[in-house]
Amino acid sequence: MGRESYFLRVFSVFILLVSLSFTVLAIDAQTLLKESVDNVAKLETISLEIEVEISAEGLNQKMGMRLESHLQQEVGRLEFLAPKEFAGQIIIVDKPKDIFINYYSTGQAVRMPLSQSAQSNAMSFDVSKLMELNTSDLADLDASRYMFEVEETEKDKTAAYLVIITDSKKEYGVQKVWLQKSDKFPLAMETYDNEGNKTMSMSFNKVEKNKNLDLDKLRTLPKGAVIFDM
Repeated sequence: MGRESYFLRVFSVFILLVSLSFTVLAIDAQTLLKESVDNVAKLETISLEIEVEISAEGLNQKMGMRLESHLQQEVGRLEFLAPKEFAGQIIIVDKPKDIFINYYSTGQAVRMPLSQSAQSNAMSFDVSKLMELNTSDLADLDASRYMFEVEETEKDKTAAYLVIITDSKKEYGVQKVWLQKSDKFPLAMETYDNEGNKTMSMSFNKVEKNKNLDLDKLRTLPKGAVIFDM
């Protein structure tokens, strides 16, 4: 067997092994994300604080929010804590009543059907997904297009899995998701553009699971709120 032929055979086996290893990683990553979705869906309620930083097109915005969501009853409440100009703004997603409410610190609130909010408010769909802590969009990505990698690591001294998602077509940048190792609960997310610049980071803090949340309180606006129906 010639040296060149031997090299080609060995190289072919190497490529096969690498391809198989990527396949295993893809299955593991998507399985982890699906487990995360399933585990959150089993919770009755969730309360936590969210820190978000957005960096895009020269904008750098940091936001703090308090999320309380009755997952089984599909009623969620998101209250902005920071920055100062957003503090006091409240978003309520009430699926049983088909209502989306955006209350502003001015005391005025806009109320509309959920279907209408998705069309008129570019943020409403993301808010609804956020209130369910739903990573299913990431779990359902096409494995033939996206490469999934998994690392065992720590996030804020918590044992975690880091799932890294890369788009082979480079239409989207890299996405990273940290899942708590014990129960696959989301700890943080980051997105990057194709140049490797971080565009968004999100972390989940002060998590309380299956806390006794009052549905009436989740649906209640501050006293004196003026509601406009759309």
